[in-house]
Amino acid sequence: MSRSGWYVPTFFVLASLAHLAEAEAQGTPQPTRRQLVGVVRDAAGASMEGVVVSIPGSSTRSDVRGSFELFTAAIDTVTISLRRVGFEPVDALLNARNRTWDTVVVQLEPLAQRLGSIKVTENQTRTALGLRDFNERRKRGLGTYITREDIVERGASRLSDLLRTKRGVNVVRGKVRFVAYTGSRGTMCQPDIWLDGARSIAMEVDELLPSTVEAMELYPYFSTIPIEFQRVGANTTPCGTIVIWSRIPNGKTR
Repeated sequence: MSRSGWYVPTFFVLASLAHLAEAEAQGTPQPTRRQLVGVVRDAAGASMEGVVVSIPGSSTRSDVRGSFELFTAAIDTVTISLRRVGFEPVDALLNARNRTWDTVVVQLEPLAQRLGSIKVTENQTRTALGLRDFNERRKRGLGTYITREDIVERGASRLSDLLRTKRGVNVVRGKVRFVAYTGSRGTMCQPDIWLDGARSIAMEVDELLPSTVEAMELYPYFSTIPIEFQRVGANTTPCGTIVIWSRIPNGKTR
């Protein structure tokens, strides 16, 4: 397996070519869309469930076997993206072979993140580190706040669907982007994302299921970001920040 984690099994390529040759011999019209299937595994070779797999205009999640299925138009190249919290994101350009997509097998590598030192005591739960202050920040009204009740009421299958109507937010192909203004011109930029008090590098919000999220905070402008969610010693400033808090066990705070 290559460093990028991509491998195309020979048996599938041969099967695809045989099927295509048979269809052409019988004069069968070629399909207007093409099936793209694959499997996602971790470094130990175990199947990975819940990985977000996207191509332009469509996305899905891998099942318990790590399998996924997407459909493309009758095109010969497509960019595929795979995302899961805690793993290196993968982006790759696929090329069709004789108008057929080969099966894709992807290995995701754990994402190494350096965390700042922290003294842990029995009272320093996740709630004490952030969620207990959620309502205080909400009262100040510097950002946009989404509660568990809001998530349940909307019944959205993706977190990005919850954010589409929020001020300063654009959702582009399932990716949440903020609008940054330079003078009178606006451009789209990628916000920083913090998960349970730690900044998550290269994360997209749809890597998490709505059922796993307790609350969210949106700060689309740098001037409104609370100091606890600002980068320390960063050379560049983010265009904004999204703070995500996962569900509390049993739905109870401490």
